[in-house]
Amino acid sequence: MYDLILNLRQLYIVEILFIVSVALVLIDYFFPVDYPAYIGYFCFAAGIFFVAPFAPVVSLVLGVLVWAILLVLHRAFFTRYLTNATDKLDA
Repeated sequence: MYDLILNLRQLYIVEILFIVSVALVLIDYFFPVDYPAYIGYFCFAAGIFFVAPFAPVVSLVLGVLVWAILLVLHRAFFTRYLTNATDKLDA
């Protein structure tokens, strides 16, 4: 398990996940649904899993915790800026 995680780190999986997560959240601005943002949050949490210097189980718990925090932040704050933004452009 450790070898797989180290091999994925050497293949720049962390950087790829962070770039994909930012791109998906930015793309979500143009869609009336929030699914790209949710997938972006998952990719960010997966990147945190690979970055965390802990055992795989602790890193998994940390990744799930980060994903849950991002979902709560999305419901509380980000929804104002990302939901149905295409309607605002038409006006």
